[in-house]
Amino acid sequence: MHNEIAGLYHDPDSEESHHALSVLCTRLMFLMFCEDAGLIEPGLFRDYVASVDGAHLRGALIELFAWLDTDDEARKQEYPSELLARFPYMNGGLFRERIQIPQLNELVHYEILVSGCQEFDWSGVDPTVFGSIFEGALSHDTRRSGGMHYTSPENIHKVIDPLFLDGLKEELDDILAKQNPSARTRALRAYHDKLGRLTFLDPACGSGNFLTESYVCLRRLENTVLMELQRGGQSEISFEEAEEEGPVKVTLANFHGIEVNDFACCVARTALWIAEKQADINTAKVVKRVYDELPLREYGTIVKANALQLDWNEVVPASECDYIMGNPPFIGASLCTAQQKDDVVSLFGKIKLSNSLDYVSGWYYKASEMMAVNPAIRSALVSTNSICQGEQVAPLWDTLRERFGIRIDFAWRTFIWNSQATDEAHVHCVIVGFSVGDDTGGVIYERDGMEGSAQCVSPYLIDAPWITVSGRSKPLGPGHPVMKNGSKPTDGGWYLFTDEEKDEFLTREPASAGFFRPWVGSVEFINRTNRWCLYLGDVSPSEIVSMPHVLERVQAVRDVRLGVGPNSKGKMAAKKPPAPTQKAAATPMRFFCDNVQEDTYLIIPKVSSSNRRYVPIGFMEPSVIASDLVATAEHATLYDFGIMTSQFHNAWLRTVGGRLKSDYRYTPGLVYNTFPWPEPKNGDVDKISTLAQKVLDARERHSGCSYADLYGSNFELLFGDLAAAHRELDAAVEAAYGVDFNGDEEKIVAHLFKLYAQKTEG
Repeated sequence: MHNEIAGLYHDPDSEESHHALSVLCTRLMFLMFCEDAGLIEPGLFRDYVASVDGAHLRGALIELFAWLDTDDEARKQEYPSELLARFPYMNGGLFRERIQIPQLNELVHYEILVSGCQEFDWSGVDPTVFGSIFEGALSHDTRRSGGMHYTSPENIHKVIDPLFLDGLKEELDDILAKQNPSARTRALRAYHDKLGRLTFLDPACGSGNFLTESYVCLRRLENTVLMELQRGGQSEISFEEAEEEGPVKVTLANFHGIEVNDFACCVARTALWIAEKQADINTAKVVKRVYDELPLREYGTIVKANALQLDWNEVVPASECDYIMGNPPFIGASLCTAQQKDDVVSLFGKIKLSNSLDYVSGWYYKASEMMAVNPAIRSALVSTNSICQGEQVAPLWDTLRERFGIRIDFAWRTFIWNSQATDEAHVHCVIVGFSVGDDTGGVIYERDGMEGSAQCVSPYLIDAPWITVSGRSKPLGPGHPVMKNGSKPTDGGWYLFTDEEKDEFLTREPASAGFFRPWVGSVEFINRTNRWCLYLGDVSPSEIVSMPHVLERVQAVRDVRLGVGPNSKGKMAAKKPPAPTQKAAATPMRFFCDNVQEDTYLIIPKVSSSNRRYVPIGFMEPSVIASDLVATAEHATLYDFGIMTSQFHNAWLRTVGGRLKSDYRYTPGLVYNTFPWPEPKNGDVDKISTLAQKVLDARERHSGCSYADLYGSNFELLFGDLAAAHRELDAAVEAAYGVDFNGDEEKIVAHLFKLYAQKTEG
């Protein structure tokens, strides 16, 4: 139905059409729900649609929507048809907006009448369906720019179960286990009152999935309480009270949301109304009581606003709030608009790297502000995993710790966040539950749902002391190789060649053969594939003039840097290059960043699959030019290689390094320069060097395989000699640190953080 109607708009891809279509589909679904749930006469909406044909359906719906928004007093002045008059006043704002409805056809008429009204029972529809409809109605670009990703019940429960629901269920189980009837009844009443007082805030509520699922879960708990009280003979005091003091204490008035998208607010209100009506139907079966069904009650708890510019106390005072939860926009720092960056920086202030924080950081800050006022509040937010990795950890978590005294109560480590939409977004996320107070231990959940207790959940979501790592310009301690990035040509691809492209070029310009050198980045190194660069360096102008095809490339590079010419694929830059790039157009023969090595060096891929136990690194001859997609360490020894390819160094990378999706991201400043090297004793250097050579020898025995093969899923199965060499090396490195952890990575990481703290004191 949605897709068919979409094609009937003049401009289906416009924001106005998307909005109108979303409103229309939500209204149609709500009416079908009302019909099946008994909120309006059975078959009334079906009969209304059947009373017109497809050509007149548009006008009939416009008339119906206006009538549903007309209150009882105003209706006295109207002259509706007999069929229209049977529809009650809906209230609540769902039908208030006048939207564009295209001219409909017989197919839409059939879909509503048969597929919608006759073949599907909407009375038990999950309210989170509305979130899926809303997300599906948005274009991919709109969702991406707004960081919008709506949520399945399964993922919602990863947040709300450890935040409050598990505790409430356990508390109810303890009450029901009481043997003394009087004590049991008193405890049930107190628990019932508690459920009715609990107040929730989702400050990025979207279509309301977190709020609706939480509301439904509390109403289920409340129904259990009501059944138990009734079973215990308490009906005369619980169910015969005045109308305004009925048995239901869990109310939508305690479920608050903030959302910047106007229609998402409408969807959230609608989903909450449906959840309320469904819960009332279930409660009526328990207490044998009829509830008012329509008109809808407008609670005013969903507020349209920019959550980072709004004082949350205006939505719900901190003193009245119990839980803050949700999944704020998934917008990385590099994708934030200028306004979004300003929103974050205005909260954190001019601290180091505040301009590099993901947008979600602002929600952590605002939640921490609320909790500082009321330390009883508990919060849990879904976030891009980059806030617990890489350079963002220190500025975000240390700021929250220092200003508000926050701690982490529980966390889900990186997993893929799947929505319910057909074009679902795959985002690598974490969930962090946090509050204000001293560290008292916590729980860490793995992607597969396994959980483990922790003495302290660190900002890296591991069981370790609260220590954060900031990038450095030099290694920790003396005597270690200097690491830097590889060369960056900024050439639009004009100086880079495959084997075939190089051979073809040399047939036209044979004199250029001496200027070609092997070129290696992360992909070329890991896959052991060939690539070449035309490296001119300090070549004289006379030599370039003598090679016309080389001269063409030089001119093309100059034009790319000035922003007036295409790259090697024929595409022009979308915007003017930055000033340093334009300045480099004056020397187009040279790379923009020239870090060509003069001696043998180590190469480390900047991005590598997280499925590998060891990130492949290796030695390169100076004739090979490393790209800026790898890091390089000149004058490195076998001992240096041994330490850097060991489990200790890889564990440090896995913990403090950033991620590209789920892949490891290696940066010299944050990973290498912060790594706490061991202080070797007599014989340690020679032993580690010898075992490092064994690793290289094992690799050489499989020279026909790429590093992707060697360190992939068949590492242990097919390359046992290499795996054994690594195990020997790991044991020797562990011994050099003076510990015996038997490869326990949690203990290794905790020890490295301890050493880091010692080496950076003062």
